[in-house]
Amino acid sequence: MEAEIDARNAFLQDSPLFRSLEGAEINTLVEMSEIQEYSPGETVVVEGSMGDAIFLLYDGELLVPTLDAGGRDITPAQVNSQGAFFGEVPLADPGPRSATVRTDGESVLLMLSLEALETFFGEFADAKAVIFRNIARVLAQRLRETNVLVPSIASDSSSA
Repeated sequence: MEAEIDARNAFLQDSPLFRSLEGAEINTLVEMSEIQEYSPGETVVVEGSMGDAIFLLYDGELLVPTLDAGGRDITPAQVNSQGAFFGEVPLADPGPRSATVRTDGESVLLMLSLEALETFFGEFADAKAVIFRNIARVLAQRLRETNVLVPSIASDSSSA
């Protein structure tokens, strides 16, 4: 059990979501987190459902499928780096999920409920600014990557 806690601790410290947090903050997040295992092709979150948790990829690979203008299934995003996170938008803007996320093989995720995070922020108020800054950095990077993809997706759908 101690080895698992140490592994989760190191994992959270390395995640872009929790960079710059202190030891006590990381230890508390470890206690609040839950490991979830998924089979290949299993849906983790569904577009339009209410977001109630943030997920971090511990092991495996995830797909974020969507439909193009012609109704064809495309997968513009893959999540395959350990520590990558998703499901963070409802933390800042409660509402329905903006995408479906599925596993592309055996996958292990670390889940933190939004309720647990709100409790965490009550105990570690300064951590909230750090986490939101980290989220903003990752969202800006995703936006840049999407801006590069949009012209190629648009040209693919217009030539079909």
